[in-house]
Amino acid sequence: MIKQFVIILTLFAFSFISSQNKSFVYELKFKTNPTKDSLATGKFVLDISEGKSMFRPLKEKESDSTFHATKRISFMSTSFKDSKSVFKDLKTKETKKFISNFQKLFSIKIDEHLIWQIQNETKIILGMKAQKATTTYGGRNWDAWFTNEIPLQEGPYIFHGLPGLITEIHDIQNNYTFSLIQIKNSDGKLYEKEKALAISWKQYAKLALDYYSDPTREINGKNAGSTIMITKWQDEKGNEFTPNFKEMNEKEQKQIRENNNPIELKQKINYL
Repeated sequence: MIKQFVIILTLFAFSFISSQNKSFVYELKFKTNPTKDSLATGKFVLDISEGKSMFRPLKEKESDSTFHATKRISFMSTSFKDSKSVFKDLKTKETKKFISNFQKLFSIKIDEHLIWQIQNETKIILGMKAQKATTTYGGRNWDAWFTNEIPLQEGPYIFHGLPGLITEIHDIQNNYTFSLIQIKNSDGKLYEKEKALAISWKQYAKLALDYYSDPTREINGKNAGSTIMITKWQDEKGNEFTPNFKEMNEKEQKQIRENNNPIELKQKINYL
């Protein structure tokens, strides 16, 4: 009996050690418009180190690592954007997501507590046994699958707190599905985001509505405080042109209205 316990403990320790300095790559499939069947896709990476984690698009991790090395911003956001990037600290129970607005970075504290109900149903995901659990978040009901073969209480986006890594999670309407597709080696660094201004959901709504009212305000010369100065406009072939900001605004506003399906459904903004 003791020998069997030692073997089990050894296997558990090996599994835990092998999960260190790993990056967990997820594919996100989501409906930008809930009334349409078409899906958008993106690849995200979850990095975990000493009880903290960063979840963000793969390309965003590259720019964050460049910033940590050079202290120079390596990208320019041209809109008000929710990139679905999330920082979690399981020790302090802090979770926050990031929003970018041109050169400004904001963070929103996630206070909603996840209450999990573990089910008996199981299935195999990436060769690992996964067990089903359910919860609610952001006005949506979610089905998750976790594996205790990777004993990390982590998962994609804001999701965490199960006795094993979340390998798949989707809302029951299938608007959003996060699926683990790859586990690869990492350097063990989080490349945390710096200098993000903390805001509330109410302030988030105001920023989103301000952007919607004039999407080009940072580049059309109307905002005196803008740090973006464009003196010459060129198309893809290098030909100079004069932009039609009214047309650009109307096009962007239409895109916002038609693709208004946030993960946090209860924070959805009604654009007029």
